[in-house]
Amino acid sequence: MATMSGPVKYERAWYHCQACGGGFAPGDAGLGLAGKMSPGLAKACSMAGMEMPYRKAVELIGAVAGVTLTAPSSLARTCRRIGSAAKARADVEQVAASDGTLTFLPPGAAPKVAYMLADGTGAPMVPAETASRPGKGLDGRSHTREIKIGCFFTQQAPAAGVEPVRDQNSNSYVATFGDADQFADLLKAEHIRRGFHRARQQVIIGDGAKWIWNIANRDWPEAVQIVDYYHACEHVHAIVNQLAFMLTRPKELAEKLTSCLYRGDIQSMADVIAALHLKPKLAARIDKQMDYFRRNQHRMRYDHYQSKGWFIGSGQVESACKTIVAQRAKQSGMRWTITGLTPIITMRALHQSGRDHLIWDRPSPQTNRAQAA
Repeated sequence: MATMSGPVKYERAWYHCQACGGGFAPGDAGLGLAGKMSPGLAKACSMAGMEMPYRKAVELIGAVAGVTLTAPSSLARTCRRIGSAAKARADVEQVAASDGTLTFLPPGAAPKVAYMLADGTGAPMVPAETASRPGKGLDGRSHTREIKIGCFFTQQAPAAGVEPVRDQNSNSYVATFGDADQFADLLKAEHIRRGFHRARQQVIIGDGAKWIWNIANRDWPEAVQIVDYYHACEHVHAIVNQLAFMLTRPKELAEKLTSCLYRGDIQSMADVIAALHLKPKLAARIDKQMDYFRRNQHRMRYDHYQSKGWFIGSGQVESACKTIVAQRAKQSGMRWTITGLTPIITMRALHQSGRDHLIWDRPSPQTNRAQAA
């Protein structure tokens, strides 16, 4: 068996089942053994594998621990085994939280404001995972699969006119390849686990994706809904860019539209554009883009939100898309299967949420003196 101290020989009793022909060693479970690695080495391999490409992880383990692994595939198998076990534990907890059989008692005072942010990002996949899926590739096919990310954090003391600050170490994350309904189940379980029902105010922030607001309307109709301000501003600039050819001062138009947007005054935005007397075809294209603002008008009262001291941007979840997915899964030349990437994404999301006990059921591979006594 490979360990952090080098290979060791481990002898134990092995039992066979006459009925099924299978076998097992009860001592393995007691020591947390699985595969051909000790718990300590398996934890080191999984930590390295979830942070960097497997080949580099093998080099790191060899340089730091002096342990020579036979191939990157052995480290990859360990990552998949540990990540899959972590997902199984998280799934059990999710079901128990959703059906009420597990009650969480979050520590500390109830948060003043509880935020739930949602977004999606694509992960590059092998062709078999995107077969028959239309996309933006030159061949008309998709080459990615969407991973939906949810970010939760709290804010204890919002104040008008003061830059909002999230509570330190309050971030937690959920991630899935699943559809909107499966993602909603993850969000609800994490909402329960974090005790967000105790918050004085719940706020949901996202971009203009309809699936986000369908979940929000169905599961948290009492929450304040905010479309990410910077995402909305991108739509403003997209309109201005289409009109730039006929404008002498496009920046001035962008400022007028952005000022109206900040107040949530979508009608004034439309009036400013109407005053340009656009030709019918161009006017129709711009009016179609204005549907985005009309559809989300009730989520765009940014002046009011900031008067409450709330966040108006989804930077936290956009950062999570980069740190949980992009930094590990979207490096040059990478192509994944859902089966191969799910354990990695699960471990990264749990690790960044401070929930390492779900990844490694033995936080320390060593037995302390108190336990030994």
